[in-house]
Amino acid sequence: MESQTKDIDRGYAWVVCVACFAISVLSAALYTSVGVITPAILEYVDDDLVKVSWVGSTLLGTFTMCGPLAGLIQDKIGNRWAGIMSGILMLVGLTAASFCETVTGLILTFGVIAGLGSGLAANVSGVALSDYFRKRLPVAYGIVMSGGAVGLLVTGPLTVQLLEMYTLSGALLILGAIAFNVSLAGALIRPSSTVKQEESMSKDLPRQEDTEETCDAQGDSTMKKQSPHVFTAENATVRFEELDENRCSPANSPGNIEENSPVKSNETAGSQPEHSSHLTTENSRSKIRPQCLNRFCSNGFFFYLLSLIFWALGDAACMVHLPNYAELKGSTPAQSANLFTVMGVPAFFAGLLTGFAASDTAIGNIILHLGLQALSGASILLLPLLSHTYSLQMVFSIMYGIYGQGSFTLVGPICIELIGRSKLAIGYGVCSFCMGIGYMVGPPIASLIYNSTGVYDYTFLFSGACFIISAFLTLCISLAKKQTLMDI
Repeated sequence: MESQTKDIDRGYAWVVCVACFAISVLSAALYTSVGVITPAILEYVDDDLVKVSWVGSTLLGTFTMCGPLAGLIQDKIGNRWAGIMSGILMLVGLTAASFCETVTGLILTFGVIAGLGSGLAANVSGVALSDYFRKRLPVAYGIVMSGGAVGLLVTGPLTVQLLEMYTLSGALLILGAIAFNVSLAGALIRPSSTVKQEESMSKDLPRQEDTEETCDAQGDSTMKKQSPHVFTAENATVRFEELDENRCSPANSPGNIEENSPVKSNETAGSQPEHSSHLTTENSRSKIRPQCLNRFCSNGFFFYLLSLIFWALGDAACMVHLPNYAELKGSTPAQSANLFTVMGVPAFFAGLLTGFAASDTAIGNIILHLGLQALSGASILLLPLLSHTYSLQMVFSIMYGIYGQGSFTLVGPICIELIGRSKLAIGYGVCSFCMGIGYMVGPPIASLIYNSTGVYDYTFLFSGACFIISAFLTLCISLAKKQTLMDI
């Protein structure tokens, strides 16, 4: 038993946690560098803002919406090789982008290839922890997800310095070399001994079942006598209970041996092979489909996906339009850019504190997510009142950094709670895809609101309303879980 749990919540588990933290920092450094690299692309490649904006949009869209594909790849080849592959993709994409002289080339290399690598890396850092942590899993997620805040703090100054020293081509080449360290961190994520033993047990289990059935069939002829139907997985327990009853019943006494003769049983069994096979196939199909539906719908996971969409809608609308909104309220461009730096510091500690809070079973991940979404929405709704001076804008950045970023820590634990560890890779990818929908649609909707009304405050009222709706949908998760328990 000691060998089975030596990597759980201790020992090498913390090495994996540090590796996932490094992957989170490096992947966040890539997608947060879009805002800094875009002006350089306008200067060195093309001065058409509409065309150039597609480079960053493609990166962000690929990063988030490749989640299901990343989950399938990770489920197929494992966490270690998925991490190594993500680093290679980021290196190839950024290296090829450094030689591109057209926007189309940058979209394919910087946007698609590097974006796919970054999305795969983010999925690895969000899933690998579940193999090594049980009791300390929320804390580990808090540490890893705080890496995104570190990437937000480091990327801006680093990218600006690289652009000044080496221009766009050299900066992309160096960023590719830095991103390649994801492969090194991924190589540290060796398969857990617990996972290996579970896989071994799953492989040996069918063999044991076949052996038991063979021995029972040879050693006890009464099984065939009393059971004319073929053994299936769903009626195995019932058959064994009938066997035990028949052994103790008068029907199996020496005086009744003739009634249970092998000839009669063989005739009965031979008359229904096709019917038994048909029932077995239909029963297996009917049990697989409800299990999939229960996992992804009945337990509240569908409501959580809706909550993620509205959360991403509100977050994208706020993050994209906050600098322009601050400048319209009288702040300088440098001051508006510093709002993100001010936001990153509390976001780092928010991820850690959320992880520690989620470790308390009395609180619960879903209730914590609900509270963070509601407080984030309330802080955004207060922004029109906190936007008249730069000091008040910084107060908002601190508030939003605390409440708006903590929910990232809870995505993995909530997925485990709703669909289980075995489906975490695919489930985490589906969550990323849903958030990608919100991140791609949110800014255009907010821009449309501003263009239609001419009042920028309404944009942030829309953002805050999305967070409130997300909190309401989170409440529906608990109701759906209770309904599932009642049905059971």
